Amino acid sequence: MTPRTIVHVITRLDHGGSAQNTMLTALGHDRTRFAPIMIAGTADHHDAQGGRTATDANVRRLEAAGIACQLWPALTRPVSPAKDLQGVVRLVRLFRREQPALVHTHTSKAGALGRLAAALAGVKTVVHTPHGHVYYGHFNRPVSRVFVQIERSLARRTTRLIALTEAERDEHLAWGVGRAEQFAVIPSGIDLSRFRSLVGVRRTPPSGLSLKPDSVVVGSIGWLTDVKGHRYLIEAVAQAKAQVPTLHLLLVGSGDRRRELERLAGQRGIADAVTFAGERHDIPDCLAALDIFVLPSLNEGMGRALIEAMAAGRAVIASRVGGVPALIDERRNGLLVPPADPAALARALTELVRQPQWAKELGSAASLAIGARFSARAMVEAIESVYEDALNQTGAS
Repeated sequence: MTPRTIVHVITRLDHGGSAQNTMLTALGHDRTRFAPIMIAGTADHHDAQGGRTATDANVRRLEAAGIACQLWPALTRPVSPAKDLQGVVRLVRLFRREQPALVHTHTSKAGALGRLAAALAGVKTVVHTPHGHVYYGHFNRPVSRVFVQIERSLARRTTRLIALTEAERDEHLAWGVGRAEQFAVIPSGIDLSRFRSLVGVRRTPPSGLSLKPDSVVVGSIGWLTDVKGHRYLIEAVAQAKAQVPTLHLLLVGSGDRRRELERLAGQRGIADAVTFAGERHDIPDCLAALDIFVLPSLNEGMGRALIEAMAAGRAVIASRVGGVPALIDERRNGLLVPPADPAALARALTELVRQPQWAKELGSAASLAIGARFSARAMVEAIESVYEDALNQTGAS
């Protein structure tokens, strides 16, 4: 049987969780059944989640695997009527030329342009993975309401929807986006072996990061942007240091809020206790230097960094948002706190630091909770099963 063409559409192909999920999917496809093509936007911020450097590296990985990849300036994350129209027109032309069996869109912006273009080009089978949502936490209420209406309309033109967790699926349904029978729940996959080897291991910081040997290291990995909630983590560390003077915060990641966060650390008197590591490629080594991992997000589909930290056996604290509670069994394999609540986060930090044996037990339980269904192979096989169902549903198989 000739492999069927699958076109993946995403705005960013950097080090972000949605991009890594999409990369693993394309690279992991059964090439006897599917022939993937990747369409992505050019990096619009050189420092955001690896930016151009990460994008170029991912393009090289795809090309080395024999996967066609195109980067388009018109396919960028910010809303731009002129660019968006150009992106839709170009996608329509590509779909008509390539005649894909299925179009798989990723994230909100690419999902909107890609699904509109697929409808205009007459593509019968469309799968969309939101990788979270933008219904709150990203924009003000009027703008958020517009996005909800757009997503409701687009869902009616989508064959299948893939949520990362049951909670993410339920939130979409609660907002009136999609129907229950459209959804499949498929966790974002990771290379489990890279992180499982860190369980019970505490190593010195990787090269370029200097931390005092007696520090209790709290860390977070992710894009430095408002929705990730790093300002509340800095506030929490400032409060907790009154009880735990050796506390040190390691923030791994780049983004447009770095200077603002550096100023906040200075204003709270903890500039010397916060290390901004910037973009790093040695994430397992960074996790090995942590005592506690924190995900302080205001909105999160699942949290790829959280899954990696749990697989690595780190004690974790995370905001009770989106799909996160589906991963953390409160006080059994981690702690949950309300979002945007530095006082609650400070109490959780202090509690774990004062009970190191319990923190170690939570970390071990967290690693066990990240089972085989979180592997990259399991994710790709589940996604391909959705493809087959979708193609049968539309008669395009």
